[in-house]
Amino acid sequence: MELTKPKVLVYGSINIGKTDSATACWALTFLSANEAGISLTQLHTDDFYVVPHIVRSGETISSTSYTVSAGGKGANQSVALGRAGANVYHAGKIGKDGEWVLDIMKNAGVDTSYTKVSKTEATGRAIIQLSQESHDNSIVLFPGTNSTVTLEEANHVLSQFGESDWIVMQNEISSGPEIMQAAKERGMTVCFNPSPMSADLPKQYPLHLVDYLLINEIEAQELYLFLTASDNNNDDSSSSSPKITAAESFPVLEKAYGQTSGIIITLGGDGLVARFRINEGDKQMEEFRMGVVESNVVNTTGAGDTFTGYFIANLVRNQSLNTRFTSEQFRGALEEASHAASLAVTKEGAMDSIPIKEHVDAAIRLKKKLD
Repeated sequence: MELTKPKVLVYGSINIGKTDSATACWALTFLSANEAGISLTQLHTDDFYVVPHIVRSGETISSTSYTVSAGGKGANQSVALGRAGANVYHAGKIGKDGEWVLDIMKNAGVDTSYTKVSKTEATGRAIIQLSQESHDNSIVLFPGTNSTVTLEEANHVLSQFGESDWIVMQNEISSGPEIMQAAKERGMTVCFNPSPMSADLPKQYPLHLVDYLLINEIEAQELYLFLTASDNNNDDSSSSSPKITAAESFPVLEKAYGQTSGIIITLGGDGLVARFRINEGDKQMEEFRMGVVESNVVNTTGAGDTFTGYFIANLVRNQSLNTRFTSEQFRGALEEASHAASLAVTKEGAMDSIPIKEHVDAAIRLKKKLD
């Protein structure tokens, strides 16, 4: 039986301005067995100011530079999915002040027909100060339309997707836990990038429903501490505890989320480590380790969202009816995503730095030739 091209739905945030990982909230993306998907995610804009130092209470200073760009982890991941060749749909809310962001997403191959434009509410916005003195930043986040997404609205979108579809989420918009539950009830494959991580996130989200968990070292440690804490009310444990390695985190995460098909932990400059359940019912997950793909690093802001989009797009592309992914397919998805991320860090910005698939394919061919 031939599959129709899968759909990918991303339901989440859009922001205006220079995207920073600290400004992100959460998002959802849907993909189906026909390489289409929908993303329910944050859409926001970021106002980026370069200042001599972070402004002090009562102080007025001048900025030497100002830029505005599109942001939101969900929006970035939708663009990555689109440039990776997935048939992706983005759902969420945006104000009329941010409609220009939708044009950028459309040009990347993202269908934004499920994104509502509010006539009365403002787009989410991050006001970012970057200190020339210390290179630190200070961020004021206004959630705007991202905080007004309702389960009723999401259910209307979800009704257009089914068992062959995937949903990708981040912790960026309102009604996230309820939307995750509703998507799973429709038989969708759930991918979750729990950023930004909070102490109460594991209590709020039904993480046992997640099929693919994509986290970094810090998020892995926070989940580990939550799952192993003798007192679950101790929200400050992560600040006083020693660093937990990925090797230490995996057994705890696997036990807690035993139905999960894959857990991917990115390690920054040390690459990644991932574990996948190759056969349904396997108690042991197969481990994959991958070093970072060397590149001329300019800005790492868009690397994580690029990796997520390309990894999921690769799996959806290789999805077949009633067949689980093989070890080779998982490795191929990790390799493609890693090469895409290595290209993203060679440019400024987040959304603007996400490469097109032709460039990623060329980088992979060159790497194989050099090896």
